[in-house]
Amino acid sequence: MIEADIARLSAIPWAAKLINDKRWTPTKSSNRFPKPTGEDSFFAETLDTGRTIRTMLTLRPSKEEDGDLAYKELLVILDLGDGLNGYSQVLHGGFAATLLDETCGGLIQLNVFEKVKKLGSEHAMNYLTAYLNTVYKKPVPVPGLLLCTATIERQDGRKLYVRATVEDGEGTVYTTGECLFIEMRPKL
Repeated sequence: MIEADIARLSAIPWAAKLINDKRWTPTKSSNRFPKPTGEDSFFAETLDTGRTIRTMLTLRPSKEEDGDLAYKELLVILDLGDGLNGYSQVLHGGFAATLLDETCGGLIQLNVFEKVKKLGSEHAMNYLTAYLNTVYKKPVPVPGLLLCTATIERQDGRKLYVRATVEDGEGTVYTTGECLFIEMRPKL
């Protein structure tokens, strides 16, 4: 599936530049696969249509960083259809916020998978969104391609602060978000 997404998106110059940049490695978009628990069903099933999210390619840094978090950044290239309109040819604002939240969540999930792979399942972490402050700078045109970015700003105990954007891939930023995620701990 990743290969087909790469082939489809490589026809777009800005997307091809990111895909071919050695600093980035295509990786599985975990939220695009149904799970027996029902987790991720919104992106894996409901939004996996020709009128919603037609293509989704996730890029992680090629090199891991030292410390508790292996990856501090994530890029997601999306090809969106016209089934996500809030206004004619404009992405629904709530879905723009959803893209911010989901891109941040993808970055956190990538780090969780890496930690479990290295240290074992007893080191699995669960994070939930505490807040997502969204700033709408410009209407997001659809259908078309978007670039979503997420960057971990800092970690403070169980709190993880992440900044995210929805862009056009050529420098226009449509929506930004400042997010706080809290690591959930099991009750004793």
